Amino acid sequence: MLGAFSTEVVLDLAKISKAVYRGPLNQKHFLLQGNRFADQQYVHGSFRRGFCRVFTNDYAVVVAFRGTRERIDWSISNFRAWPVPLRDCGETSERVLVHRGFQNTLDYQDKSSGLPSLQALLNILGNMDLGGRALYITGHSLGGALAKLFAVKLRARHPSIVDNNLQGIVTFGSPAVGLRRFREYYGELGDITLRIVNSADAVPFSPPLGYFHVGKSIWLQDSNAIEDPGWASRLSRSIASSWPSAFVRHHNMSEYISALAALSSKEASMA
Repeated sequence: MLGAFSTEVVLDLAKISKAVYRGPLNQKHFLLQGNRFADQQYVHGSFRRGFCRVFTNDYAVVVAFRGTRERIDWSISNFRAWPVPLRDCGETSERVLVHRGFQNTLDYQDKSSGLPSLQALLNILGNMDLGGRALYITGHSLGGALAKLFAVKLRARHPSIVDNNLQGIVTFGSPAVGLRRFREYYGELGDITLRIVNSADAVPFSPPLGYFHVGKSIWLQDSNAIEDPGWASRLSRSIASSWPSAFVRHHNMSEYISALAALSSKEASMA
């Protein structure tokens, strides 16, 4: 188990987070808790290549943001780390500061609707009959940052969805999103947020100054899952045990999936 989440669920979400980097895919190849997805919707993309996809079946809905793939992701998102006020969450968020580039990414134009991607995604979920289905929000790297940022905007715009359906925000190799007030504003969402950090992955150390992570962090190390000892301890132990190249290699989504699969096998053998 990874906190309140089963390793199997987290592994399923990891496979989805890797899959959304690619172009068109068959959602029926992917499962959550043994149930295949029946449909998917794309947000932002030409020729059905989206930066966010919504997977659905009779039991669950998964909103999956892809990480950095295109040049625009660097020019608009990753390099623009200067903090700006959180938008789209009402007056109470005016003094909450978040990463400028990550927030701007949610304003990408959705090619299907012509709307900002945030609004297009809110419309998809708002118009969907969620019923009692569980909702998960996930993503790798930049996608993990967007997952956390989207969660607070979803809470502001559709609080009933968060209260009745949202089961978890699960991220992989995600950078921090906001300053101290963002962590406070994130509030109870932190109880259902799981950040997975693989070994010496360098991206969770960023941005380096003034930013704070949210939620519970689990560190994957040598087929074990341990509570993250904090960035300073993790950095010193990573430097001592890994070649510099591992800081990049361990960020790869395939490495995350391999580490989670090894953990799952270890748990099964001990059952």
